[in-house]
Amino acid sequence: MGHPAAKNRFKLPLNPLKYPFHWLRQLVTQPVFWLLIFLGPIFHFFRVDMLSQVLIFFGKQYPFEFQYVMWLPITFYGGVLAIAFSSALLGRVFCGWVCPHNTLTEWTRALRRWVGREPKSPRDIRLIKKHPTLQWLLPSASIGIALLLTFSLSVCLSSYIVPPQWILKQYASGSPHIALLFGHGLFTLIGLFLLYCGHDFCRTCCPYGMGQSISAYQGGKWRPMEIQFQGSTIQQDCGSCRGCESACPVNIDPRQPEGLKVGVFDGCFNCGDCIDACNYIHQNRPGSGLLSFSLPFVSKKQPPSAPTSSKAS
Repeated sequence: MGHPAAKNRFKLPLNPLKYPFHWLRQLVTQPVFWLLIFLGPIFHFFRVDMLSQVLIFFGKQYPFEFQYVMWLPITFYGGVLAIAFSSALLGRVFCGWVCPHNTLTEWTRALRRWVGREPKSPRDIRLIKKHPTLQWLLPSASIGIALLLTFSLSVCLSSYIVPPQWILKQYASGSPHIALLFGHGLFTLIGLFLLYCGHDFCRTCCPYGMGQSISAYQGGKWRPMEIQFQGSTIQQDCGSCRGCESACPVNIDPRQPEGLKVGVFDGCFNCGDCIDACNYIHQNRPGSGLLSFSLPFVSKKQPPSAPTSSKAS
């Protein structure tokens, strides 16, 4: 399966009435989740203050005592079980709709294009032809923006365990604590790795993705919600059209006759962008698009076929 050329990539216009999955995902669920991540320590929704040794939950402080601290692992494992349960029903919807790494990967696609990790867009190609110096300025800008972004994220994450004011005072003093420098440096390096890996990390080595794939197909009988191709054959119904594949954030072809499994290497996140793209292409044709979500179901085992005899009876 080849990737479509950059000049032929299909882009979904941001119209909530025509592209409900794309709109809900990229303009509602993903931004709201990231907003909560940034606003959490600022408005004290939840923090673990290691300096004062207190838990902060919706502005209220609780001491480091067993009856309060025990809720940390309970909440963590409860969240893991909730993700596993939703994955068994709806596939990797956590990845496509909520996962912060996937969201950041989609939002920073230009940074990977500038360093050659993804095909350059037609606009990038035109700008480089018009201004040849951009050929080396864009990679430099990509690295600079990536460093600033990942360092800011590391500061945001560290503010969940120490007060944000303390972090600012440490850097303002000119001699921040060595543990702070080490932590931010480590998280910045990890962030750079994840940012430039993009969806390759999701497909191959994401532990959450592997866990979701395992919970999604238990023994090969249970199948979660998947993208289904409703046509007869690609050649007959689609021809040379590759709009669904081009709209896919992970560049996979959803038109599989047996259904698109949400496994690790398949990488399908059940985001629904391919369904929106197919409906858009078919908007002036009778009927709807050829892609849709299938409901979770238990696959039925086909009875073994009886052996055919080569001799006439």
